[in-house]
Amino acid sequence: MKAFETNIKKNMSLEELNEKLHGRDVHLDRGEQQTPFDPGRGAADTRVEEGFATTESWRSAAQEEALAKERLFAGAKKRKRRYLIFAVVGLVTVILLLGGVFLKIRSMLFQEERIEVALSGPQSVASAEETTFTITYANKNWGDLRDVTIVFSYPDSFRLQQKDGLSPNGASVEIPLGTLEAGSDGKTIVSGKFYGSKGDLVYLNAVLRYTPKSIAGVFEKKVQLGVNVASSPLALEITAPLEVATGQDIEYVIDYANMSDTAFSNLRLKMEYPEGFRFVSAEPRSSEGETLWYIGNLSPYGKGKVVVRGIMTGSRAEHKRIQGRLGYFQGDGNFLSYTEHERQTKIVTSPLFIAQTINGLTGSTVNVGEDLSYSIKYRNDGNIGLRDVIVTVEIDSEMLEMEKLLLQKGSYDAARKMIVWKAADIPALSRLDPGEEGEISFKVPVKTKLPSEKRNLTLRSIAKIDSPDVPTPLGANKVIGSNALYVKLHSPVSLEAHALYSDTTFQNSGPVPPKVGQETTYTVRVKITNPLNDVKQARVSFVLPGGIRYGGKFSPNTDTVIFNERTNELLWEIGALAANGNASRELFFQIHVTPGPQQAKSSLLLLQSATFTGRDLFTDQEARAEVKAVDNSLKHDKMYANVNGTVQGPDEGTNPQ
Repeated sequence: MKAFETNIKKNMSLEELNEKLHGRDVHLDRGEQQTPFDPGRGAADTRVEEGFATTESWRSAAQEEALAKERLFAGAKKRKRRYLIFAVVGLVTVILLLGGVFLKIRSMLFQEERIEVALSGPQSVASAEETTFTITYANKNWGDLRDVTIVFSYPDSFRLQQKDGLSPNGASVEIPLGTLEAGSDGKTIVSGKFYGSKGDLVYLNAVLRYTPKSIAGVFEKKVQLGVNVASSPLALEITAPLEVATGQDIEYVIDYANMSDTAFSNLRLKMEYPEGFRFVSAEPRSSEGETLWYIGNLSPYGKGKVVVRGIMTGSRAEHKRIQGRLGYFQGDGNFLSYTEHERQTKIVTSPLFIAQTINGLTGSTVNVGEDLSYSIKYRNDGNIGLRDVIVTVEIDSEMLEMEKLLLQKGSYDAARKMIVWKAADIPALSRLDPGEEGEISFKVPVKTKLPSEKRNLTLRSIAKIDSPDVPTPLGANKVIGSNALYVKLHSPVSLEAHALYSDTTFQNSGPVPPKVGQETTYTVRVKITNPLNDVKQARVSFVLPGGIRYGGKFSPNTDTVIFNERTNELLWEIGALAANGNASRELFFQIHVTPGPQQAKSSLLLLQSATFTGRDLFTDQEARAEVKAVDNSLKHDKMYANVNGTVQGPDEGTNPQ
């Protein structure tokens, strides 16, 4: 302590000395001066030392008192800070203790892991059979649970049995349980039927939703159960030949059925054909393209059938797989199948080759009344000669005028609807050596009139070649050369147009015959006949000559008729034109004409041309029909059928109306 006080004294004397030496009021005297402390002096001035000691002694006492007061204030301040820290620490400790007690009490009342829920039931089910699932739950806490609800959700293929007042909302149902007391448990049973595809793995979910009595907030606990659908309520079976020769026609029979007591809606049958298969026809006709059929509603235990015909080509021993799927399209466009089935057909080869064409083509469309030129080529592709070869062509005579058949060789068997060539007709068929080939031809026209009830007609001809020397594998059908050819019959759309004056829905006026300088109105009647195939994008375009004015009237007024005044063209937009046998579709529209002097003594051209166009849905080719011109002769008008349509001069007598 004394050393500390001595340092204080020294510091203060040094500060005072520094002020004397360098203060602002000091006038420096740069001359050398003698001081009592000069080392050169022999002895120190004792009075100066005594004065210095006295001054330092006074300053030390004052400083000591100030320091004492400062220490006293600092001590009090430190004690106050210490008391404050102790108070804060104590308060925090109390809060932590209280919180710990609260958490301990709450944990004793509620813990999530003490809530249990489970979903049990069979993990493999048969489709369309009622299945029961059990949801068990338990509250092993000390506190009750409020507003307890079970939310049971399921896939679209599951049909919930609505028992005990359950009301599904979409693909889920809420089961209210109310309050679940502490230490209690329970169970809920739900039942339903699966209608999914065989092999589908689907999931059921159960969520226990609750609010602890001691805590604000909603808690959930979820469980899930996977279920495998072992069978489908819908059955699908394809019947196909085990073997077929390349180029031969093939027929697939697809049977489907509903094996359940629940109706299915919006069903579709979707087929996938093997490579080398050429679609020819189907019964019933496909809905979209050649692979999709709209089945629609299938009632409980209902059934149906689709038959697909075509031609199969491929390599020897190649297996051709066909697959069918019965299901529906989801909202995203993906096809979901309830059931599916597939079959395989093996391609076998024959040493005899045969092929046919119609008008030089292997596949096309033909028209009513058209002459058909058939050509059949045959060849021995084996390595041995074949005896007594027979060539036959089975032909669909229903659409052909067989009485006009032009056949130079061979004979027609009307009972079997078959043309036959033997060695008696073609000597080369008595023995056909390896690599040897030949050709046969005949002609026959298509009928001009066909039954009105027929739709989507296909002309089929099957050419075959056979010999007793072709080997037959044990237990298998004899393989012969065969070739099927299918051609579709184009719908013979017809278009008619003629003028009327009195026999019409419109009231016409003006002189008949027409007179120079006077206006006469006529009605043009248009008739379309489409007997065989449905047509899309159908329309008729009319070109009116100069001087003919469209009157703006047409019937039926529900149709769409558009007039272009700049081109003097009238357009009748039909859209879809269904095949309707001999029934017709008609349009009436009114035109105005005022003959000029140069038209006297001649008939009037009322319609320059009329053209029908559309797309045949069966043949996928353009349907077209034309009318070149329509004049003012009224041969289709009962009242004026015999009236001359020659334009009269201005001074000639007429029959004004």
